[in-house]
Amino acid sequence: MHIEFIQKETVTANQWSGGQTREYSIYPKTALYADRKFAFRISSATIETIPSEFTKFEGYHRYLAMLDGQLDLTINGVDQHYENHELFAFKSTDTITSYSKGTDFNLMLQDTIVDEVVAVRQEPFQTNQPFIMLFALAAGEVVINTQSFEMQLWDCILITNEEEQTAEVQVNQPTIVGYWSMPKIK
Repeated sequence: MHIEFIQKETVTANQWSGGQTREYSIYPKTALYADRKFAFRISSATIETIPSEFTKFEGYHRYLAMLDGQLDLTINGVDQHYENHELFAFKSTDTITSYSKGTDFNLMLQDTIVDEVVAVRQEPFQTNQPFIMLFALAAGEVVINTQSFEMQLWDCILITNEEEQTAEVQVNQPTIVGYWSMPKIK
């Protein structure tokens, strides 16, 4: 089990059409976002331009939550409203226009990903999934098995668990939690 602790201040910002994006992780590590050949990507972005069009991707679905405010947008022509930290899922081929400024959390998963769970939680859990992600919505301690981490706002932990060992995760503050597996390549 490999645990990668990614602190927000170490993540480089890059421009996108509507603001800036910070890529916390991409898998495999050698993948490039622009090539659109990755299994998953964890990022955060600022939405600075209104209206702002979300980038479309074939073969992916996404989870998004605003980190510092509410979100008003249209998805395929239907008006939607989401509260701060409210997670929602959509296909990367959907036509999405945002009418809110702010910072979001964004998890992109290739459509081949299976057994995924993505939710805002603040209670302990355990899983043996090969990939486990924690994104801090508030500062606090996180314990993974016996290893402790002091997470600050918008820090991220990515656990690569190829052996599928049980990970016991103690989290008591609001956190976006995700875990999933991918089909085995033979």
